[in-house]
Amino acid sequence: TLTTTTHTKETPEAAAQRLRNEAGDDTPIICIVGATESQSADAEALVTAIAPQLDEEIGSSAKFVTEGTPGVQKTFAENCGDGSHVWNLVPSGESSGFAQGADINAGENAEERQEIFGLVGDIYVTVGGDGEV
Repeated sequence: TLTTTTHTKETPEAAAQRLRNEAGDDTPIICIVGATESQSADAEALVTAIAPQLDEEIGSSAKFVTEGTPGVQKTFAENCGDGSHVWNLVPSGESSGFAQGADINAGENAEERQEIFGLVGDIYVTVGGDGEV
């Protein structure tokens, strides 16, 4: 006999819970938020300075999460130690293109990824910003 299974789409809440489970119940998830374009030199310098410090101080006991977007998030991911504590949330089938961090599928499109990003974090660090932040 042939058994068929239907693929059930993961809700944003279920995706956020999946990520929490993967991180570990006691692991704080720190989401990095910021401008995606025309990042000021000051914002870039700040992110370049704080990323390795955060990784050194709390990286081994935390996960840093980006939405895999250029600007502040890319700068953070690529300056956060060796990137082993960074997750870049990307819609299914997409890639962040970042040199560091693990790309993690989260949602079918950018809107779902953004909703999951809003649900998963314990702490949100915002640097700079534009109308979308």
